[in-house]
Amino acid sequence: MFRPVHLLRLAVPAALVAGGLVVLASSSGSAAEPGPYRPPVATKRSPATPQYEPNSVMVKFKKSASASARKSAVSKLRTTTEDSVSAGVVKLTGSVSAPELLKKVKADKTVELASLNYVRRISATPNDDYYPVFDGVGQSPYLNTVRMPQAWDLSKSTGSQTVAVLDTGVDAGHPDLAGRLVPGYNAITNVAQTPVDDNGHGTMTLGIIAANTNNTIGIAGVGWSAKAMPVKVLDAEGSGYDDDIAEGIDWAVAHGAKVINMSLGGPGDNAVLHDAVKNAVAKGVVVVVAAGNDGTDVPQFPASYSEVIAVAAANEGGALTDFSSYGNWVDVAAPGWNIISTGVRSMTPAGYDPYWYCTGTSCSAPIVTGIAALVKNKWPSWTPAQIAARIKTTARDAGPRGADPYYGYGNVDAYAALGGRWTTDFAVNTPDGNDQPARAVALTSGTSSTINTEGEVDWYKVNSAAARNLTVKLTGPVYDYDVPANIGPRVDVYDADLKSLGHAVNPFPADYDPENKQPLTATVDVSVPAGDAFIAVRNDNGSRDSRYYTLSITEGGAGGSSAAVDYPVRNVAPNDLWRGSAVTTKPTVTFAREVLASSVTGSTVRLVNAKAGTAVAGSVSYDAATKQAVFTPSAALRDNTPYKLVVSGVQDAGGTALATFSSVFATADNAPPAVGSFDASGAPEAANLSWTVPALSDLDQVIVRRNASNTVPTLTTGTQVYAGTGTSVKNTGLKQGVTYTWAAWVKDRSGKVSPAAVTRLIGMKSSIATTSTLITNGTSVTLKGSVLRIDNKAYAGLPVNLYVRPNGATSFTRLATVKATSTGALSYAYKPSRSSVFTYVFGGNADLMSTRTPYVTVQVRPAITASLSPATVRPHQLSYFAGKVTPWHTGKTVYLQQYTNGAWKTVTSTKLTSSGGYTFGLFKTTGKYSYRLLCPADFDHAQAISATKVLTVS
Repeated sequence: MFRPVHLLRLAVPAALVAGGLVVLASSSGSAAEPGPYRPPVATKRSPATPQYEPNSVMVKFKKSASASARKSAVSKLRTTTEDSVSAGVVKLTGSVSAPELLKKVKADKTVELASLNYVRRISATPNDDYYPVFDGVGQSPYLNTVRMPQAWDLSKSTGSQTVAVLDTGVDAGHPDLAGRLVPGYNAITNVAQTPVDDNGHGTMTLGIIAANTNNTIGIAGVGWSAKAMPVKVLDAEGSGYDDDIAEGIDWAVAHGAKVINMSLGGPGDNAVLHDAVKNAVAKGVVVVVAAGNDGTDVPQFPASYSEVIAVAAANEGGALTDFSSYGNWVDVAAPGWNIISTGVRSMTPAGYDPYWYCTGTSCSAPIVTGIAALVKNKWPSWTPAQIAARIKTTARDAGPRGADPYYGYGNVDAYAALGGRWTTDFAVNTPDGNDQPARAVALTSGTSSTINTEGEVDWYKVNSAAARNLTVKLTGPVYDYDVPANIGPRVDVYDADLKSLGHAVNPFPADYDPENKQPLTATVDVSVPAGDAFIAVRNDNGSRDSRYYTLSITEGGAGGSSAAVDYPVRNVAPNDLWRGSAVTTKPTVTFAREVLASSVTGSTVRLVNAKAGTAVAGSVSYDAATKQAVFTPSAALRDNTPYKLVVSGVQDAGGTALATFSSVFATADNAPPAVGSFDASGAPEAANLSWTVPALSDLDQVIVRRNASNTVPTLTTGTQVYAGTGTSVKNTGLKQGVTYTWAAWVKDRSGKVSPAAVTRLIGMKSSIATTSTLITNGTSVTLKGSVLRIDNKAYAGLPVNLYVRPNGATSFTRLATVKATSTGALSYAYKPSRSSVFTYVFGGNADLMSTRTPYVTVQVRPAITASLSPATVRPHQLSYFAGKVTPWHTGKTVYLQQYTNGAWKTVTSTKLTSSGGYTFGLFKTTGKYSYRLLCPADFDHAQAISATKVLTVS
């Protein structure tokens, strides 16, 4: 039989069932309060009141209004005007209220239209009842934490990405789930049906993903329009067996699920369950799992499987909750405190809407699941590993910098995951300086302080003149169910060599009464030798708490030992959780006791990029006298980057491996270096810009700006050309005869800017002329021109292309490449066979802008031969006027003209033969007659006229 897997929840004291209301356990340590209720009609929210700029209106003047009339109107209305906000529209600002100003503006005869300047907000803000905050109830605070509204502006569709929810079933008739469900399955009874939710947990997790969004009721589902497949694998008690869970995974995959949510888990690995997960992922299914709610680092399954996205729980401000399980298998965190979702209607108390609060990692996982479905729909060809990487690498860092055991890569960021711009990471508190035994604060009796960063350890020491017994008591702040993060006190006592003497922990007692709201304590009696004894204070659940703990040390007590794990190191540099280290830092670790020098190697003392997880190249040296190991990086570290120093496998003098140790620090945020190889190359009316981006872990964007002069632009002057993370851009729309100067900067995420890199292209000018604009076919024309810098400097040998196109055509072809002389002159002789348009084009190079001459047209007329035979005839004797047109158009009509009464008149016509020939027969009476051939102009030739031929008839 498979090991049972329980619903993710902690024990709920019976005292929480009160007032005759049925109170259902949610997925966390707190019970689900009555679902959000709809306020009475008398106090219901009224429709949103339009908002507008208080003293401004938008105005469109009539087209007939002159500039002076408009200026007069602005003055008369006692307003000031800003630049146009759109075509023909300006904004007027006065001292009176906007509605009053609007009345005055509308009365002015020069005004065509006027309006208040209304405030608009992003369209993806849902209109669901419980989305905005009202009477302390609402989704928007925690969905804003993951930037869900901005993400919906990018994508509201999960398309065909059906989400399977493996849980306790669903209330299929819930009005907020109408149209969102596809056929499901009951893996417990092996029946293909929409499984009934007899617990309430499944309806909550499914609603977080797939509740109808923007339907004016209830809540907004993260997936907006997601389709959900309910698969029942947990019973009415919220428990289920691995066989049913594995079967549910297989069924969901076989029936088209693309994303699976499992808000369930427990300790204990199961190869069969793992195999089902691996098979699902191998078939392209993204699997998201809740990290667990036991508040310890005990691995939870299936969350610990590397193929899944394991999700921890944070509050609406992004801070880890005390119940969230933690460990290096956690991938990201998401809000999991007081999440509003759909509830089973039959289990909802009378008088309340069927919407319940959900607290726990069970509630944070569905948020990530909905985001994963949106991402998968946007990039459907991506593998589950690629989608998981996208969600992790775009998360906002929280807690210790870099990937950590508490938040994984950070709080999920839906907007960045879908392609939106990053935003700032979550702030981390300044370390308090007593992070290692070497910096322990000396005490005689006690102190108070805080655990203000996840995973922080506060070190203290007490000196004894002689051996004695001590009672060490750690008292946390009041444990409050209404607070998402409470300290689970853990105290350790070590001797001068940091060997364990005593240990006590009180994470959460089973008999704790939340009504009393008492602090938790951890007390240890210990016998300490003469000299220094060290005390380490930790929060056993990994969260942080701004409230103070109290540490007391009193002499006496039972003494003895409750030894735990010996601490491996005495000091580390940089300090743990330190920020601002130099990029030239060489991290060091000083061991607590003598170690085997041979065990201190590059494989046992490592430096890792804490965000990317990649090892830093370097060497390790060890000084046995000081017990200090030094890691020397092969190259300077990156700025504003988290690093983790990891010690694992080092052995003490007896050959026993020390406990694994790690410490995190971040380098200083320096101004980034400039872009490399910044260069411009001229192109027709454009410039191709390229650069290399320096290696940065916090790159925001490369900014490129230009000036139409020799003046170098600044970040606030000139015209912006580019802002992004690429390495090239084509700057189009540039003018000829202008010198352009570009500057590029690198900006990091903290707003620091690199020095400017500069490149410049000098403006060029060109001209073209022809020796003749009308020639006869077969003769040549010379196309003269010049190409010079705008300051008249010439470049001998500069290649310039001569382009030609037939008259009337639209596209040019390159005729020749002409090299400029030492004076910049250009010359090319050519025999066009038809009328043509010419232009010289210099396409630009690494130093010069492009230039193109105006067009010049050369008309080409055909060559005509004409003969008259015989030229002298007797009356009524036939003579022939004949010849050839070159080039010709077969079938083209040509005309025979006769000179009569001082003018040429057409007397007849014929069509050219296939060889361009023509023939006219002349039959005349006595006299002299003058004839010629007219070949009219067409689309590629000018008009041509033959020589005159005289016919004598006598």
